[in-house]
Parts: sequence; C-alpha cells; structure tokens
Amino acid sequence: MTDQTVTAEYLMGISDARKFMRAYPHINPATEIDTLTSTIKLFGASSPVGQMLRGERDFWRNQIK
Repeated sequence: MTDQTVTAEYLMGISDARKFMRAYPHINPATEIDTLTSTIKLFGASSPVGQMLRGERDFWRNQIK
C-alpha cells in the first residue's frame, strides 16, 4: 500500500465539477473528460491547477460508471 495524499486542490476540483453538473444537468461527461485531460497536459498533473483539473476529471469519470 502506498501513502497518497489528496490535496485541497483535488477536492476543490471535485466540488467545482459537482456544482457545474448541478447547474448544467445535461452536460456530456465524455466531453468534459476529453477537455480536462488535454488541459491537464498543459499545466502538469502535479501542479496545483493540474491537481484541481484531475479532481474534476475523476468526478466526471465516476459519473459515467
């Protein structure tokens, strides 16, 4: 088992995505995932912005399941 830390930015991303989904319930999760994945590459996954985007992306992935 590895010690992995959930950052405040990651949690903020989840919260923001949830708010966005409630405001726009007909949004396509697959489109959001594609956009977030390409944007993460611009910022780097370990940067604070990258962590926030990863939280959003993971939220949308879980909506598809």
